[in-house]
Amino acid sequence: MDRGKAGSKHHLIVAAHGIPLAAITTDGNRNDATQPIPLIQAVPPIRGKRSRPLRRPKHL
Repeated sequence: MDRGKAGSKHHLIVAAHGIPLAAITTDGNRNDATQPIPLIQAVPPIRGKRSRPLRRPKHL
């Protein structure tokens, strides 16, 4: 993305089998290195049995 042009970037995180877990959209001129932490925090908790809940998938 050129600095002078308007645009957007779509950041996506998927599970090991390709199932999308979270997606965010940022400005086109924003650095990609600043987005992994907000993207991981956007992953919702895993639903399952009523025991100790898993917060994040083990492998991304």
